Amino acid sequence: MSEPFPDPELHRLAAARPENELLLLCARRGAGAEAAGRAAELARSVGDWDYLYRLAHRHAVLPLLQRGLEESAQASAPQWLRERLRGKFRENSTRNVLLAGELVRLARLFEEAGVGLLAYKGPALAVQAYGDLSLRRFIDLDVIVRRRDVARAGGLLLAHGFAKPAGLTAAHEKFLLRRQHNLAFTGGGGRLTVELHWEVSPAPFASVPLGEGAWERATTVTLHGAPVKCLAPEDLLLALAVHGTKHLWERLAWVCDVAALVNSQATFDWDFVLRRARESRVERMLYLALRLARGLAGAKLPAGVLASSGDPAVSRLASEVASSLFGGAEYEPAGFVRNVRFNLRARGRPGEKAAYLRHIFTPTDGDLTAVSLPAGASFLYYFLRPLRLALKRGDGH
Repeated sequence: MSEPFPDPELHRLAAARPENELLLLCARRGAGAEAAGRAAELARSVGDWDYLYRLAHRHAVLPLLQRGLEESAQASAPQWLRERLRGKFRENSTRNVLLAGELVRLARLFEEAGVGLLAYKGPALAVQAYGDLSLRRFIDLDVIVRRRDVARAGGLLLAHGFAKPAGLTAAHEKFLLRRQHNLAFTGGGGRLTVELHWEVSPAPFASVPLGEGAWERATTVTLHGAPVKCLAPEDLLLALAVHGTKHLWERLAWVCDVAALVNSQATFDWDFVLRRARESRVERMLYLALRLARGLAGAKLPAGVLASSGDPAVSRLASEVASSLFGGAEYEPAGFVRNVRFNLRARGRPGEKAAYLRHIFTPTDGDLTAVSLPAGASFLYYFLRPLRLALKRGDGH
């Protein structure tokens, strides 16, 4: 039999109480009979179902908890929890269906205007990784366009009822196009956010350029019977590794996404992924993502993929994440100092660390719209950025 948790150290740190381990087992898809049996056993020893619910809510895995309990441990779960989870599942499923429909509409709109679009995360990831639109929680839409098409794509969104951040000028947009990687538009009276990406990350944070290769490798998912283009699984894996690292892997859902994506592919070009990670100098981020996905969420990796890392920093970072994920059911955002320390350690080379420090102080759309400066004084935003970071808690974005 296969071991439900192949990484004893991560399991020890994460599963300090039965509720934690039960959530981990429910959150993985296709775990097999042994894991299902272990989940049923754990459910009989759960002492605090409210804690389990709050923990799943914190980690955005309520749909996975509902499905997991339904499949393996429903008899032990109290009725109030089953009813609450079913209600949340229906609510999430309804929202996801509506958002998927909006994504299809945007894809058609862009195609008719001759603007290429790749769906990113959101509904596309739910279908790619889980094969089920209802099993992933998302509240906005992310799309990728080519850098040269950003202005046209933004114009299309504006023409169809979306709005840019208040106070954002044309000069600001040019700055963001050079220095950042996305821009958010809101629609539906502020109820819907569409993030327009031209890269998966600003280059100083992680230089994983999409380029034309990503468009040539793109695949499709089917949403509401319509094909929608999206990133190839290999490109998406690197993007998820960068995204999770940026946010200190504070949500179990992000770990589950990586595991589900890897496990959903009959074939996976690991040589390409490892080569791209080396070229982009994000090997440590990738190995951290894979270590967490294998140890906590059941990612099935070929022999040798993790062994090829040879980087003790990956183990230390993974242990820190596992401890933090299950430090309590209430979310406590990481402070600025912890965020910086983690992200510095997620980089192995001095040049990468220096680039990250430059990234921290690069103004974002929030900085640009918080204070209005004349075009000739835009350099002052670099001085205002650290002041804003010092006044707010969280990841500083």
